[in-house]
Amino acid sequence: MEQELLALLKQREEAARRRVEGLRAELAGLNERIAAAEEELSDLVVTQATLVRVFTERGADEGEFERVLSRGADADDLPGCLPPVVRVATGEVLAEGDWPVLALLASANTTLRAKEICEVTQEAADHRHVETLRMRLKRMVRGEWLAEPSRGLFAHPIGPDQVGSSPRRAW
Repeated sequence: MEQELLALLKQREEAARRRVEGLRAELAGLNERIAAAEEELSDLVVTQATLVRVFTERGADEGEFERVLSRGADADDLPGCLPPVVRVATGEVLAEGDWPVLALLASANTTLRAKEICEVTQEAADHRHVETLRMRLKRMVRGEWLAEPSRGLFAHPIGPDQVGSSPRRAW
């Protein structure tokens, strides 16, 4: 009985060792994929900065915006990720946390209040979160990323019916 128990424990130990080795191999593979993705991201950032500089030298209009698309990006590798939004003339990049808000307002058919945006973006809709978002929205209005057609109502600066209609703007 003792020998059988020891043999069983030895088998389980070997199985656990094989699982650990397999997981380490998977981790090494994931680390290689991460390194490759980080290198690609770095290349894209450099390319983007170069293009911004070229467009600026060509005299692009100050109000011109461009959505920077990551070609070849695997959506499974970047769940829920939105591409950065860049003001071409200045190279200014909208804060990453504000991308979902800009995307929401670009696709909305109406103006939205801070509380409605909180609810749609799945942020807590308590008073503190709503006021924090309202301050971010006001900052985005001052930076001309958003418009505030009337007090407390926020919209995309070129309007939902005009998105993509201007040859100088791409979203």
